[in-house]
Amino acid sequence: MNKIPTRGKSFTFIGVGIVIISAIMFVVFTNSQITASLSSDSPKIVFTNTTFDFGTVPQGPEVSHSFEFKNSGSGTLKIEKITSSCGCTGATSGDKDTFTKDETGEIKVTFKTQGREGKQEKTVLVFTNDPANPQQVLKITCNIDPSM
Repeated sequence: MNKIPTRGKSFTFIGVGIVIISAIMFVVFTNSQITASLSSDSPKIVFTNTTFDFGTVPQGPEVSHSFEFKNSGSGTLKIEKITSSCGCTGATSGDKDTFTKDETGEIKVTFKTQGREGKQEKTVLVFTNDPANPQQVLKITCNIDPSM
């Protein structure tokens, strides 16, 4: 019967352990560098205001408001999509959908008051490539008075 030397096994386990710990440290270090480099080149959308109240308006005309924003990040900001909560509300960024560092832009929101009355609240969703804030909610409110 042959005896297996235990000293050799302990050196093998220590060697394997060192390799595993080294691999884990490499993955963690590399991942943190990748995350840091992505965030330093990221866009950042910052709106001046995200709500607007038209006050009391007559029934019939279309009202509009422009929500101004700035790309405060270092990467290029892209407006990917804009949707509204209702067919009576529309929104656009105009002809431009990309904004470089420190560049400003606007989202123009229009609301059709025809056929509506009383307190109204509508939302617009702005989808961007800002990793910290990929979806921004803009809100408009008004009170429609048909007797005006």
